[in-house]
Amino acid sequence: MAYAPNGVRRFPLSGRESILGSAEDCDVHLPYPGVAARHVRVIRDGDSLRVEDLGSRKGLLVNGERVSTAALQPLDEIRLGNLAILVEDAGQAPAAQRNPEPAAEPARAPTAVTGERLLAHVASVSHWVLADAESQATAESLISRLLQDFGGGILLLLQAEERTPSIKLAVATDSRWLAAGEELLQQVESHRRSPAARSETGTLVGPLLRDSAWISYRYFTALDRSHLMITALPHFRPGEWSPEPGLWALADLLVLGLVHHLGRYEPLVPGRGGQHELRLPPGLIVGESVAMKRLLEAMRAAVDPPVPVLLHGEQGTGKEQLARSLHLSSQRRNGPFVVASAAGAAAPQIEADLFGLELRGKGEGGVRREGRLALAHGGTLFLDDVDELPLPLQARLVRFLRSAEVEPVGALTARRISVRLIAGTRVKLDSLVSRGLFRLDLAHMLAASSFDVPPLRERREDLPLLLQAFLNKFCHEAGKRVQGITVDVLSALAAYDFPGNLIELESISRQLVYLCPAGEPIRHNLLPDRLRAAPLQASARPAASSDLELRHWVGAAEEAAIREALQRTRGNKLRAAKLLGVSRAGLAMKMERHGLKSKRG
Repeated sequence: MAYAPNGVRRFPLSGRESILGSAEDCDVHLPYPGVAARHVRVIRDGDSLRVEDLGSRKGLLVNGERVSTAALQPLDEIRLGNLAILVEDAGQAPAAQRNPEPAAEPARAPTAVTGERLLAHVASVSHWVLADAESQATAESLISRLLQDFGGGILLLLQAEERTPSIKLAVATDSRWLAAGEELLQQVESHRRSPAARSETGTLVGPLLRDSAWISYRYFTALDRSHLMITALPHFRPGEWSPEPGLWALADLLVLGLVHHLGRYEPLVPGRGGQHELRLPPGLIVGESVAMKRLLEAMRAAVDPPVPVLLHGEQGTGKEQLARSLHLSSQRRNGPFVVASAAGAAAPQIEADLFGLELRGKGEGGVRREGRLALAHGGTLFLDDVDELPLPLQARLVRFLRSAEVEPVGALTARRISVRLIAGTRVKLDSLVSRGLFRLDLAHMLAASSFDVPPLRERREDLPLLLQAFLNKFCHEAGKRVQGITVDVLSALAAYDFPGNLIELESISRQLVYLCPAGEPIRHNLLPDRLRAAPLQASARPAASSDLELRHWVGAAEEAAIREALQRTRGNKLRAAKLLGVSRAGLAMKMERHGLKSKRG
């Protein structure tokens, strides 16, 4: 199975030997960057496989190690240049399947899901459980692949000892479904109480926001604690087989693995983005979002070229950490990484900070201060908020980029230095150029390699992983332990837009840890006011953002208010009507119009 730019492709091998390469006459044609014309030979001997390098320039990597030949086992990862290939099965393959058509989408069609595929996912999670704490794999990445094979969905693992279960792991292939946790929990609890339900496990078909989903749940005890795992798959319906036994085994493995890998959240996933070429600093959590994977894949091309890099993104999106990643991945990694900002100070202060200061006094007196460009000699300078650099200093920066010479303020001579410049900006430079606020030549120089860093609201599927990492960090800082977060807290966080991005999420996480009583889960009442209102505001938005008809906005807001009132009163329509300021009969009419139901009268 190859993770190719045009989707996931599967190549069953036939015959004793198969040549893999980019040449059209190869047994397996791989026309992708970094793949040599005839890259490797795969030899089958019964049920065993062996791969041999054919002298390619980029070589052969198996499970991250450069080899000339290696025996292959199921779930081994092969890298040919930038292409990652996963060995799914070492058994015999029918010759008729030698050249399959490429998959139209990265995720497998729901009808293609089989027990063998589920078993392969369970096996990969089992390998992750047994791996050491430095494993590059994450539970989120492994579960995301499983959900994608089912056509997409959400998996929630909760600790169910308390009256309010707390989340230990949340993975969704669509970030919208993160807000459905409370709804799923209510459905499961209701189904469990029904006469026809089994006591600890069950399946049902129910709503997942606006979708209908097959929902499986299991209450179980592991490591002396009670847990609940819920899996909701909107594109899957069981036919001749049911994935329940495999999902039950998965639940046990995940609990064991999360204990073993507690606090370890590695930023890259094997086979998903060049971890051998782009090293990320320990504090940078990337996650599984498409937006961040695309960014990392694009940034790999900017690791070694000695040209300036421009990172465009909102405040708090992690531009400095990404700049540090480029530095750590480059040949300058042993040199200094220096940070400077063009904001918040007067032009003379910024000039002295960047270029240095040399004031001559009488006799032996005088002042000399090294600028940050000189301090970064042999390494990298990250200049944030470059869009606020005054025009005279822009001219000085242009001269430096052309000559590689820095002249401190008041100095009579210039000094030649070697520095790679990475700049950060919150606004597009071309808009400043058009208004005469930024030099055109400097904009072109900085944009030699330009990347857009997505805000947190465009990578919501990374929220559970980021949140867990921050909570772990501040639990260690505070010297206390909390039992995760409740599902309504995740719903509120998933509905919030985070204008401060990662910095705001980090601040909120610290606040929640310090406010939460030790040994208890983080509950909804601990959230800041702006987050407690987020689900109501998010659900009040019309489905079509371009539809400005007032009736749509009023109807959506009314439905959201009714849902919130029913939730606060646990379905009591009389109390909900009082909260809303309407009669009980009026509330019943509105609920019927919006298709809402409550459990209680």
